[in-house]
Amino acid sequence: MNQTLSSSEEDTPQTGAELFELGNSEYDAGRYERALEMFDRAISSGLANEVVFNNKGTSLDAMGRFDEAINAYEEATRMNPSYELAWHNLGNSYFIQEMYDESARAYSRAARTNASRKENWSGLAASYARLGMAKKAKDAVGHLDVFVDQDPSVLLLQADLYVDSGHLELARDKCMQYLAKHADDVQGHMRLGNIYHELGEYNSAIFSYSRASKLDPENKELWNNMGYSSFAKGYLERALECFDKAIAIDPGYKQAWYNKGYAFHGADRLEEAVSCYRKAIELDPLDRVLWNNLGNALYNLGSYADSIPRFVEAIRVDPDYEIAWNNIGNALEKMGAFVEAIPYHDKSLEIDPTFDYALYAKGVCLSSIGELERGYDLILDSLDLNPNYDEAWRAKANVAMQLGRLDDSLSAVEQSLAVNPEFDEGWVLRGEILSATGDLQGSEASFRAALECLQDSDLSTTSALMAVLRRGDVLARLGKFEESNANYESVVLTGKLDFASVPRLIKVRRALGKWDLSEALRKSLEQTSDVSVRTELAEFLLDAGQIMYAERVLEETSKLQNAPPALLVKARARALKGDLDGAAKFLGYLPGDASREPATVKFEAELLESRGDLAGAESAYSKRVSMSPSDIHAVVSLARVQLRMGRYDAAIQNADLAIGIDRREWEPHKIKADAYSALGELEDSRSELARARAKLALMGMKLEDVSGSVSS
Repeated sequence: MNQTLSSSEEDTPQTGAELFELGNSEYDAGRYERALEMFDRAISSGLANEVVFNNKGTSLDAMGRFDEAINAYEEATRMNPSYELAWHNLGNSYFIQEMYDESARAYSRAARTNASRKENWSGLAASYARLGMAKKAKDAVGHLDVFVDQDPSVLLLQADLYVDSGHLELARDKCMQYLAKHADDVQGHMRLGNIYHELGEYNSAIFSYSRASKLDPENKELWNNMGYSSFAKGYLERALECFDKAIAIDPGYKQAWYNKGYAFHGADRLEEAVSCYRKAIELDPLDRVLWNNLGNALYNLGSYADSIPRFVEAIRVDPDYEIAWNNIGNALEKMGAFVEAIPYHDKSLEIDPTFDYALYAKGVCLSSIGELERGYDLILDSLDLNPNYDEAWRAKANVAMQLGRLDDSLSAVEQSLAVNPEFDEGWVLRGEILSATGDLQGSEASFRAALECLQDSDLSTTSALMAVLRRGDVLARLGKFEESNANYESVVLTGKLDFASVPRLIKVRRALGKWDLSEALRKSLEQTSDVSVRTELAEFLLDAGQIMYAERVLEETSKLQNAPPALLVKARARALKGDLDGAAKFLGYLPGDASREPATVKFEAELLESRGDLAGAESAYSKRVSMSPSDIHAVVSLARVQLRMGRYDAAIQNADLAIGIDRREWEPHKIKADAYSALGELEDSRSELARARAKLALMGMKLEDVSGSVSS
């Protein structure tokens, strides 16, 4: 703001006054360098007062030379401490440079000197707002009340200042006061819509924008803002319509393209989000946020390698964009390149040492390469900065579990769920931890809670399927085999996670004695391509007596033709057909290493048992047990053979060993019952028989259903 000399200065040398007036004329014409030259010459000629220095400051401000402008204004205030205009201009210059403490002091001095200039109060309020001094900002805005009668637009200024200082309800009230007198003012309705949006009252925001759009239907900003509030409220299609209207008004309106992409992104319609982000980037290739969001959309699509060049573009626009550096590290981490990811997280932390997400991400990388303690410490540092990040709590729980600190792990995962009760992955991890501590009931409830969180989502996602799968594991450990079987079946039928779900399904169906397969389940199992899984399926089919089906499963997978596991299954098939010599022949095809594998030794024992060579079978089963003492089926088979041999004490001893391995098994109790009966210890026999029946009852079966499984 410039000022001319007063009449009291008429005795100033003429040349100085002429230079000063010429400087003012040059300033008004926008020739700021020329104006500055005239003011400097006026000062050199002896016309050195507060007005000339103030006007020199305005010229320097206009040229962006703010430090020099500040010096000029300060010289003016030194010459005349009551010169309000210089104080005001000094405040403006400090504010532009984001030196808000200094601008507040300058505006305050100007306001005390001249309370009738509303710009002094608005500048002071804005400075306090930037400093986070909400009460002082509110008081400064209140001083503007006296100007409302002569200029009602001051109400909108007050509303803006209240928004800046966080007093949203007061801002809303000022807007409504203004609109009570100016009901057809578009800017008033738009401001009110913006305030309602900030308050989270999205329906009210939409209503305000809608009223404004009726007054100005070609206002692209209105349609854009209405779209953003509609998206925030969850009205996706309505939001997209609004963004499209804004784009129809101005196809080059970058913000609408960006917000449309953001809406698609939030709705997980990622391909469409990518398309919109690309269009916005065409309009403004120097927008770092756009490049970063495009990278994020590709990242969320699982195109991690493709996302990295977009993050790189964001960094080219702004080399100090710490978020993009961190995101490159995240993409590399997803690709399993943990070591390569760490320098990118380090660069992010070099730019901002308090960037909590980068600390967390680096901690995860270090943990993934085995540096658990260092990773753990960084995750703790990230939580100190941001205790409301559920993923960081889950990461802490994960690493604590790996370190064997189950109490810390459980505490951390429960913190993650306190932050976000709908955090399905947190519930899954809680289920894992409780399972590890032996709290199976709590574990099952946690997996169920995870699935409740996902009930409105696609249950075929990997995280959802793992929750179903792990719940099945816990149900099986609880002896709820039917429910467990249902969980495993639902996973198998998706055609995903075959490597994990098929073996589990087969195991629990064996335990249930459920050998029948529905048509849907049969088709799903036949589509399994994993060699080991198909072998296991073939073994299950052999147990079910479906020998030809088992052989077809093996024959249809060429990789299985000469694989040792397949040869072993083929040997079993021959044995089940009664061709014991053929079975032995297939065993002979096994290479030396495979012949010493536990599975081979077990089958040799079964073959010997089938041939009636009980002594040989006992020796082979004993060898198998020594290889894997926790193999309950081998221990039970050894006890069964010893029972058939009349070695009742040994049979009882091994049956007890099997019960110690897994108390849910029924067959060891039946073996003991038969052994005690043979020894004449009938009370013990009846007791063990009752236990066998009780175990079978948990699976919905009766002893008569499996009476041929053991010797009577």
